[in-house]
Amino acid sequence: MDEPRDDIDTWLEERVTPLPPRPGTFDQVRKRARRRKLRQAAIAAAGVAVVAAGAIAVPRVVLSGHVGGTPVAQSGSTTPVHRNSPSPARPSLSGTAGPDSASATPTPALAPSVPPNFAASSVTFVSTSTGWVIGQAGTPGHCGPPDPNICTSMAVTNDGGHTWHGVPAPVTGAPDGATGVSQVRSLDGASGWAFGPQLYATHDSGHTWTRIPTHGMRVTGLETVNGVAFAIWARCAGTGADFAAGCTSFSLYSSPAGQDSWIPVAGATGLSGPSGAPASAQLVLTGGRGYLLAPDGKLISGPVTSPARWRPVTTSQGTPVALACAPGAAETGGHPLQAMLASTGPGLALLCASQGSGDRQAKTLYYSADGGRTWNPAGPAPARGIAMSLSGTPDGPVLVATSEGIDVSANAPGSGTLSWHRSHGVTATGGYSYVGMTTSAQGVAVPANVGLDAVWFTYDGGAHWQESPVR
Repeated sequence: MDEPRDDIDTWLEERVTPLPPRPGTFDQVRKRARRRKLRQAAIAAAGVAVVAAGAIAVPRVVLSGHVGGTPVAQSGSTTPVHRNSPSPARPSLSGTAGPDSASATPTPALAPSVPPNFAASSVTFVSTSTGWVIGQAGTPGHCGPPDPNICTSMAVTNDGGHTWHGVPAPVTGAPDGATGVSQVRSLDGASGWAFGPQLYATHDSGHTWTRIPTHGMRVTGLETVNGVAFAIWARCAGTGADFAAGCTSFSLYSSPAGQDSWIPVAGATGLSGPSGAPASAQLVLTGGRGYLLAPDGKLISGPVTSPARWRPVTTSQGTPVALACAPGAAETGGHPLQAMLASTGPGLALLCASQGSGDRQAKTLYYSADGGRTWNPAGPAPARGIAMSLSGTPDGPVLVATSEGIDVSANAPGSGTLSWHRSHGVTATGGYSYVGMTTSAQGVAVPANVGLDAVWFTYDGGAHWQESPVR
């Protein structure tokens, strides 16, 4: 007897002919397979690149650099390339990553070296770790481009002076009358200025520099704070490296740090020395106010804003304060010689110096705790050496850089009779043209001998200094 069969079983045993696919189906499948293979190949290549990058030792300094000049584009390329730079990479000076970065640590393939024979003329720090130094480097006739005799160079440190690396520099030479630059200041690692006597600005961490017209005047001083830059523009007749010699008229200008919109500061223009003789001026900025040591020995002050109006500092009787000394003519580099002003602790310090004889010079320090309205003698500074720079500290002690070394006060002006000691480790022949304290503990000094390829650092308030070769 046959087993009964279900209709479904009968249907399943029959031959079934599948329906044909829609037109174009096979072409779509081939295209998808091809895209899948391309994605897999790209992922594999990216993996190789990541492994290769991981094998590179990444330095902390992050800019490409060269001897003189700003970025140029190679023929047939739209990518800016720095002259004499081993890498076109352009990460941030401050060490922070860009918006497309997955890490806060930049990873350039190669950090550029500092040009040979670097001779520092000025230094600026925006933190205890990051600072810029400007000077002349290389060998004239073998620098540039565009001009083989333009050897202006810059270097940066991101580790407090332990190492230096080359960065782009303005395309101009050393000071020569009304041309060239010798000084550098930076606000935040992004906006910076090279000056003395010309004025150049950068707002992209030094990758490019723009010359700022000064209408025939020379910039002899510049400082910046709280998003505003102030500069002293002077009319001078000095030639050669003495660009600040023969200056007879001084005006204070200001600009928001990122705008290059320089305008005169009302109340601080057309200033001159006694009888129109060659003189100098000095600028000091604090967190809330600025102070201008005018060429006639008056003190002018105002808010650190732009625009702003500054006025002479007056006594309680309303008469302008007459300081104990006037700046006098400037030394090479634009720094005053006979009167130097600095902010220290909560007050101001004024160093009055005589003309000097040989390697000795009478120096008297004055202190004001009320914004320059009243001044009290704080005692003499050591007579050895010709004073070149005065610096205060947040805690109050002051430092004097001289042709013989660096003297540090053991206590703050206004706290009693000052006592002094000569710093250890300051061995530059010819002394120091500049000293500045980033904090009460850390500071930097620039040697007066421009043939030296180093700056000096202190990490203990000026008691000891150590050489930092810029190379």
